[in-house]
Amino acid sequence: MKQPINTGGLRLSKKDTHLLIGTLTLFALILRLMVAYTSVHYYDLSFYVDWSTGVTRDFYGAYNNIESLDYPPLFLFPLFLTGKLLSVDVFTIFEPYRMLALKGWQLLFDTACVPLFYTVLRRWGVLASIAGAALWAVNPTALLNSAYWGQTDAIMIFLVVVAFALLEQRRAVWSGVVMTLACLMKFQSLYFAPVYALVLLTAYPPRKSLQTIAAGLGTAAAVFLPFMARSGFALPVRIYFGGFEKYAGTSLNAFNLYGALGLNYQSIDTELIGGVTAGLISVIASVLACALLVYLFFTATTRSLWLLGFVFMQTVFLFSARMHERYQIPVLAMALAACFCHKSRKLFTGFAALTVMTFLNHFFVIEEMFTADKSLAWIAHYDLIVIILSWVNLLLYIWTLAISIRIFYKHGKKPFLQTLRAGLPYFGSSRPLPGQGSP
Repeated sequence: MKQPINTGGLRLSKKDTHLLIGTLTLFALILRLMVAYTSVHYYDLSFYVDWSTGVTRDFYGAYNNIESLDYPPLFLFPLFLTGKLLSVDVFTIFEPYRMLALKGWQLLFDTACVPLFYTVLRRWGVLASIAGAALWAVNPTALLNSAYWGQTDAIMIFLVVVAFALLEQRRAVWSGVVMTLACLMKFQSLYFAPVYALVLLTAYPPRKSLQTIAAGLGTAAAVFLPFMARSGFALPVRIYFGGFEKYAGTSLNAFNLYGALGLNYQSIDTELIGGVTAGLISVIASVLACALLVYLFFTATTRSLWLLGFVFMQTVFLFSARMHERYQIPVLAMALAACFCHKSRKLFTGFAALTVMTFLNHFFVIEEMFTADKSLAWIAHYDLIVIILSWVNLLLYIWTLAISIRIFYKHGKKPFLQTLRAGLPYFGSSRPLPGQGSP
């Protein structure tokens, strides 16, 4: 019989817990500031230099004057402040301070994820909430992505997690506003839209769903219209579809199916078996990922927003084309919440393994870019490394999917068609959300 852990009589009051989380957040911020300060480079950050300076010159006309700008308009607001900082002499002449300006928003949102996970996980116990916050505070992938590289994925993760948490807390309208902000900040937030929409439309009555959709559309209009007045009403199409078409590679350093097949940076029109293109396989995979999501949603007896988001985003990343190495990072946030939500030790092990995998995916991309001597043994075999680790990631996907399916069906299985008919359309009082009881 397993013995409980001896805590030495430790008791944490609410005040003690808040002090602990506050200290943890402060240390996480200092750690990220140190990494950002000491890692001077312009790999991808050169775009932020051009964008921020261009935005400060002509804010609402930015899309007309900055040719490479392909981010949605919400990102331009923090870029404006970044541009103002870069115009200050000390940020111009001293490179470490310049790095803090260029990476500042990214590392601040990444740090904010620490108290956010504490808040989100609190309903599953104080220990779970503290552990989740601590795991994100020292997560190597999060640190490498935000503080070292300066990528914006942490901003998206923060907003998507807030949106999911609000939806789970039955604050649908505010959740819709935040989810829209996530999509206005970074295109990849749209990958979570099927999970979000499925829960919204089945767990809430039509009136509340329509209010949420209206709030989201109103938020999008408020942000987009001033820019559209200068750049044309086709601007949303230009940003989202133009940005999507801009990256027409099967895999852009991503450890996924196409990386495993040796198709890194190959065209999506590359023919595979029987003349079938990689692009067509990607479309089929995306449709099947949505079908899997719907099937799991209506047949699972144990489910949560976090586990559904984890499985869906994992499937999309592993089998869809045009994936960058960074696009798997949101999976970590979903896995972290899901393993505590479902109290699964195996899923936690999967989270740890995925953290290592995403870290390696970042690390090898950055090293390959920064290493001047391309004749070094591992650099010369970079393509082989991508292939091998992509196969490892595929095996890890199969294992974590098996764990997730066991969680979904640990209390049996619901009949698909019967549950589907009961769920769509829905009229009446609100149903329990995933993770809040039987739907």
